[in-house]
Amino acid sequence: MAIQFWRIRDRYYRLMGNRCDDCGAEFFPPVYRCRDCGSRHLADKDMPRTGRILTHTQLHEPLPGFESQVPLNLAVIELQNGARVLAQIVDTPQEKIETGAKARAVIRRVQVDGDSGQILYGYKFVVG
Repeated sequence: MAIQFWRIRDRYYRLMGNRCDDCGAEFFPPVYRCRDCGSRHLADKDMPRTGRILTHTQLHEPLPGFESQVPLNLAVIELQNGARVLAQIVDTPQEKIETGAKARAVIRRVQVDGDSGQILYGYKFVVG
């Protein structure tokens, strides 16, 4: 897993999506064909790093590899350009995680690869 993650790390560190060259629609995660006009003329685009929480939940049954992070706060965040991201909310008191709250992307440790010991980082969000 570590090698695959390493090869596409810019997409995790930069919150990389894409933009349709024909109609201007922006997508995250990247798509192969524009959902609005059907065009295949798409270019990489850095997504805005701020948005607002549309909905959120708290997981008490951890996903494999995330046992130490229970409870795990997840949210759907609508970025300033309208693209939506499912992301973990971190470094935020539970009472501040609410629908409509402003959130911004940060880079945090996701996990440690068991075989290589490599620390894998990615985007998460904080409220505020």
